Amino acid sequence: MIRSAVLEDAPAIGDLKVRSWRAAYAGFMSAAHLDGLDPVEESADWAEYLADLPDRHRLWVAERDGAVVGFCRTGPADGDPDLGGDAAEVYGLYIEPGLIGTGLGASLFGRAVADLEARACRPLCVYAYVPNTSAIRFYERAGFVPDGTVRLDEEEDGTAITEARLVKHP
Repeated sequence: MIRSAVLEDAPAIGDLKVRSWRAAYAGFMSAAHLDGLDPVEESADWAEYLADLPDRHRLWVAERDGAVVGFCRTGPADGDPDLGGDAAEVYGLYIEPGLIGTGLGASLFGRAVADLEARACRPLCVYAYVPNTSAIRFYERAGFVPDGTVRLDEEEDGTAITEARLVKHP
């Protein structure tokens, strides 16, 4: 089941974020950064976000047997003025590591994209860490195309990872 997240989902989302980041980013994000992720802090951050969800943002969760097993967050592409005022971004898609490849991510991502398109958000974009080639391939299969735009995600420990923008036009 895919549904809008509620405040009570914050602990599960925080825990899942930590597990999924450690699994997905271990090859190119510093161990110190990943080890420093705290599920309790993440849960508090998600609770704060959900308690005052910005108007044009959505947070979707995938639920299986009563447990949150994935989440996807969307909103305006404010950091990309070149895409225009109606552009939207998928800020992140995270799936329980053991469920990657089951179609859950595609269903959750599809729901988030369909919602953005139904709200006349165009074009859509998503950023993926360049070393995360499996994520880039996933987004390409969903109709997103790298457009050559990149940005640096600077971590607290001073490392920076390049992110590539992928765009889907109507």
